[in-house]
Amino acid sequence: MANEITINLKMSVANGFLTQRMDPGTLFADMSGTAAAGGAQDIGTSGEAIAIGDVATAGYAFFRNCGPTNFVELGTGTTTFVAFAKLKAGEAGVFRLGTNAPTARANTAAVKLQYLILAD
Repeated sequence: MANEITINLKMSVANGFLTQRMDPGTLFADMSGTAAAGGAQDIGTSGEAIAIGDVATAGYAFFRNCGPTNFVELGTGTTTFVAFAKLKAGEAGVFRLGTNAPTARANTAAVKLQYLILAD
């Protein structure tokens, strides 16, 4: 099969003289595996692993910071945490993961991170 994943993207900004719009429309992606992992995980202020369950090779992922105040960073490593993304309170993001060991770290106080990780 093909095109098992459907993603709708649109982004625009209007701030003073800055106006931009990106609207690639609907994107389709293949998913070779059948596993997925997700839920809501409490993320503390130290780097901690995000549970990916039976997903052998991570592919597209959705993350949403459900916290009302603090941001959460997504990254790699727990002892030495290296961030690759940041979600402020209420923000969400979708992208293909480049690691099978994603981690997260909250700023100031714990947040609830909602996520869905699909097999590549």
